[in-house]
Order: sequence, then C-alpha cells, then structure tokens
Amino acid sequence: MDNDQRWKLFNLDSLLAELDDPMFDASSIDLYVASLSYKNFDFIERRLPFVVESVTYDLDIWRRLVAAAPLKYWIQGSQEGVVVYPQTDHCGCLRSYRYRGGFPAAKGLSSVWVTVADSQTLYGALNTPEARGVYDAWSQWMDVCTREATDLADGRYKNTTVTKSLILSGLGNCLACSAPAIASARTTIACIPGNGTLIQLALCAEHLEQVKDQPNVLKFLGTLFSLSIDIPEFGRTEAIPDDLIPHLHAMVAEELGGKAANAENRENGWHLKVELPNGWWWLLRLNSLMDYSYMLLSPDEKKQVYRADSAPHHRELPFFPDHEHSRPDRKKDIHSPSFLYGNPFFDFKRLRDIGEERMRDHGE
Repeated sequence: MDNDQRWKLFNLDSLLAELDDPMFDASSIDLYVASLSYKNFDFIERRLPFVVESVTYDLDIWRRLVAAAPLKYWIQGSQEGVVVYPQTDHCGCLRSYRYRGGFPAAKGLSSVWVTVADSQTLYGALNTPEARGVYDAWSQWMDVCTREATDLADGRYKNTTVTKSLILSGLGNCLACSAPAIASARTTIACIPGNGTLIQLALCAEHLEQVKDQPNVLKFLGTLFSLSIDIPEFGRTEAIPDDLIPHLHAMVAEELGGKAANAENRENGWHLKVELPNGWWWLLRLNSLMDYSYMLLSPDEKKQVYRADSAPHHRELPFFPDHEHSRPDRKKDIHSPSFLYGNPFFDFKRLRDIGEERMRDHGE
C-alpha cells in the first residue's frame, strides 16, 4: 500500500499569496501552477514525474477548484477528495489538488465523484502510457525551447556564485504574448556572497524594450501578471558605483584568500590589486559591467597566466562577449565562454578556483 506521508504536496496557498487579486477563478489558478510545472517543482520528490500534487487549506479556493475540475476522485481510505486537471499543449503535467483545511467534507461539494479505495489506486489509474508519452514529448520540447537559458544557468552554477535559477518561458513564444521570443531578459539577485538566484524571462522584441523601463525583471513580472513581489527598491546602473568599490575590493580579497592592495581609478576604470600568497596576484579592471577584465599573474613569469574579459573579439563563442583565456601568455591559448558578470561579487568563485588550480600546478 502506498504511503501518502512520503509524498510532499506543494502548498498552493503560499503561491497564491503572492497574487494581488486573490479572487482568480479556478482556471487561472491552475494555469498559474501549470506555468511553473517545467522543472520548478523538481525539488519536491514526486510519486509520478508527470503529476504535480498540490494542497490548499482555503475552503473558498477548494470550492472553485472542485467546481471547474473535469476529474474528481474520492479516496475512500483517507476520506478526502482529489481533483485532477488534464495535460495541455502548454503543460505536460497533470495537476492534482486536495483540501486539508477541515470540514465540511469535500465530497459534499459535488455529486460527481469517482470513488477509489486509496491513493495508490488513483495514481495507478493516472499512470498510463499515454500520459507518460505526452509528458515526455512536452518535456523534450521544453528542453529545446529553454536550452540557451539552461546552458547559461549551468555555466553560472559552475563559474559564479549563482546557486538557483528560475526560467520562465512560453514554448518558444514570448512570456507576455504569443509573438516569437527572440531573447531573454535576466536579473540576478543576492544579499550575501555565494548565494545568487538567476531569473530569466523569454520575451519578444517589443517586450524586451518594455522590460528596460523597469529596474529588474521581477518588477516587470509583477506588472505583467499582477504579482505582489516584495523586494527592495533599487535602480539600474551600468557600472559598480565608486562608493562601493572599497567594500567590494575588501570582500573579494577575503574570498580569494588574499589581501586588498592598490586601488586606482584610471581612465579605463578601476584597477584593483589583490595579493595572494607566494607572490601571486590578481588585477581586476572594472570600468562597467560590459567593460572589464580579470588577470591572474604569477611571481616568476610576470605575465598573465589567465584572463577573463568582455572584449568583443570572439564572436564565434556562445554568450558573447564574456569569455576567458586559458593561457593568454602562450600560443596554445584556448578561448571559451566565461559566464561571468563583470561584477566580482558574483564572479569570485571562478577567480578563486582558477587561482587555486594554477598555484597547485606550479607546486605552491
């Protein structure tokens, strides 16, 4: 017999609490859950990969879901109802909802219920080759539609302090309309070093221009879907403000295991030196988020043994122009995407890793 306690249910109420309008109808509520079904529930262990199981403790929400649901099941063993919404072109997952807020009994809300013995029987009936086939085809198509965004997120997981990613996409179309998406608008947020969240919205040309009027994509998302997103007010800037440079210099030096040395504001940006053990050092040139370079220098060669920068020299690389040079001092230098931001607050992970690697190769 299936153990229901093993499977965690997604709390629908916590999701709906972010909406400005709590009176959305059932189809809108289910559409909201469906729009998040691609990978956003992967942190919850599921009994079937193509079923997203949610729970509400709000009787009014439950009444709306029951009234609109095409499939209603009454589980005799646990004496509770489960309503199921079908797969669609936009969502290859079935979405099931339960009510656990107390009386009145769920069955009394409708006379059209299919009685099953237990949850194992219910989910066994849902586990069909057809349902799996729809899910597999949808999942593969979503993989294609979000490949660029996923590749960027994977690169930033590896090289930066980003630890989470939220990709919002519309099956190759703009998230805000039905026009083809041409690119993604992105915002990365973090309040402490080493814990960033990357948010990406697939948009058409028109909405890419509109998002530029907002300080970040979260504000645009809130305006678009009437969401109440509680984040601090902050503006956009093309470069790190001068008054933050000393704090950033000290923080990065500490994260790299060195100490902050010279800091000069030159014509081509700030030049920050970070001294590492055994004579190694970093030179960080910060002019803007689109004009920067990070250079690692060894004590014996007095040359760059690694460089990451934003110079527009290698258009053949994905995620142009940010790239890195494996050995800028040698003819066999390899160029590759760096996935960096031009802000050491997010980028120090790659700098720390490459510094440790190069010093280890030199036996230090």
